[in-house]
Amino acid sequence: MNRADVAAELRDALARIGAAPNAPDVPRDLPDPEDWLFHTLADITRTLVQEREAATRQMRGPARPNPRPTIDDDYSRQTWIEAHERMMAHLRRDWGARLHHHFRQMLARFPLTPQERDNARRLDLSDFGIEIGD
Repeated sequence: MNRADVAAELRDALARIGAAPNAPDVPRDLPDPEDWLFHTLADITRTLVQEREAATRQMRGPARPNPRPTIDDDYSRQTWIEAHERMMAHLRRDWGARLHHHFRQMLARFPLTPQERDNARRLDLSDFGIEIGD
């Protein structure tokens, strides 16, 4: 895979999710073009799903007054992790599987909290061309 092939695949992948204007420049020297492409798209798509997750959060007032201010919302890493895996699998099944494996390793070391498990939800990614069954 040469630099032009990588650039074309990057543009195609970003166009599939409607993010074409965000295409970064492909470096001249790529020891592993496939790995660079995966990591570049994983970074871009992670930002997209994390922004989508943040936009869907529901803020709740504290149950009782607290002297230290806290944010009480329905954040869950599971929400954006699951969406990130779906988006990468939408681009290429093997990328979704690779990301799934990465997140399973991370969650084995840093498990979801009970609150994160309770707050997990499925994001609507239809704006990115990803339907519920994808």
